Amino acid sequence: MIKIKEIQFISINDKETIIVNLINGLADIIDKDTEKNLKNNQFTSLDDSVIHCLKDRKYIFSTKEEYDIYLNNIYYTASFYEEREIPNFLFIPSYDCNLNCTYCYQKAYKIQSFDISEDIVESFFDYIQSKIKDLEKRYKTHYEANDIIITLMGGEPLLSRNKYIIKEFVKKCQLYGYKYDIVTNGITIKEYIDIINTPSLKSIQITLDGDKKIHDSRRISKNKIGTFDIIMDSIQLLVLHKVNVQLRINVDKDNIDNLPLLAEQLHDFFDNPHFYAYIFLLEHEGCMEYKNVIPDYIALKKIYDLQKQHMLLKKIDIAYVGKELVDGIFSNETYYPTTRKCSSSKNQYIFDLYKNVFKCWWGIGNDVYKINKENEELVDSLWKKRQTLNINQCRLCNYRYLCGGGCVGRNMHNKTISCQKGECHNFKEILEIAIKEEYNDRI
Repeated sequence: MIKIKEIQFISINDKETIIVNLINGLADIIDKDTEKNLKNNQFTSLDDSVIHCLKDRKYIFSTKEEYDIYLNNIYYTASFYEEREIPNFLFIPSYDCNLNCTYCYQKAYKIQSFDISEDIVESFFDYIQSKIKDLEKRYKTHYEANDIIITLMGGEPLLSRNKYIIKEFVKKCQLYGYKYDIVTNGITIKEYIDIINTPSLKSIQITLDGDKKIHDSRRISKNKIGTFDIIMDSIQLLVLHKVNVQLRINVDKDNIDNLPLLAEQLHDFFDNPHFYAYIFLLEHEGCMEYKNVIPDYIALKKIYDLQKQHMLLKKIDIAYVGKELVDGIFSNETYYPTTRKCSSSKNQYIFDLYKNVFKCWWGIGNDVYKINKENEELVDSLWKKRQTLNINQCRLCNYRYLCGGGCVGRNMHNKTISCQKGECHNFKEILEIAIKEEYNDRI
């Protein structure tokens, strides 16, 4: 018999250990004797019932050939569905913004915005129609219109001067039966509520980075005025109109200790079905690069410790790499192994106000990441080629089906997508911290 390499042992007390199958996302509790025998490949010391369970859950196989066949089936099944994933589109009507945040991704590239051409919305939806037909033909599949979600983002998409464009965008979404969501700083929601609030609107993402004091030191207007009160009013207005709000809280060294105070100020929203708040652990801060970034496993442990002291903080979700596996273990969420993590290496297309097309959020407005219309199919295929089997650093990694090779955009070198280097996280520490926390929270 042979034990899989893609396995993690997480001790939860003196008598028991959780074993995690890093391929299919299954997890089980075993005693310490079983752990010792399994680690040492002492299969003859295990009861037949235990052997049967371990085989059934794919922790062990009778032969290496069976193990290899299983891995191949997982890889090619995941790859098959990733290639045919429902396409998602993003529309950028402006790279300009009405804020001057201390960190900014667009500011890192010094992107300039100019007047929008009158036919930009028409061109965008023509592109969507063309791309969908191309993908359906290439992969012999079909996409329903109501499964297509378009993200409106920037810069700041809801600038006051963009109203005509946004009206046209909303009309086109309704015409074609597409849904849309919006990433906005929330400053102009009052101006836009009657324009954007249609049955096609799926959700709006807004960012707060702390309580009033912290937020107003980070996300400020061009004339250096804080924005906390305006954004809180915008959230109140949106949930009053039954618009789904996803509140993102960007966390780094400067504001992580402030999270309990923010939770207190969000208290009145937590029971609203149209409100969802989550913490996003910053991995890079645009123009500030890695100055205040905390290693994700350290930040995760810190937040869990804060939750123990401030129970209200548990009302805010935490987005971290590997969460889908943990959710699959402790909730009804289905875990899917992946060979490509990022949407940029699947069917994501970003269309800006200059009619440029990009694959990656990270690189919007940067010519290095732009897809030329003359060679779009070739460049698109290069992005999609970046999957774990083709990345030297990922090919034999035990966490490859969870990681999927990591960020593609940060592995662009000399206008070429690197297949030599992965984008690694400390999954061993992350999973141990998260799984222990979730387990102890339930006993």
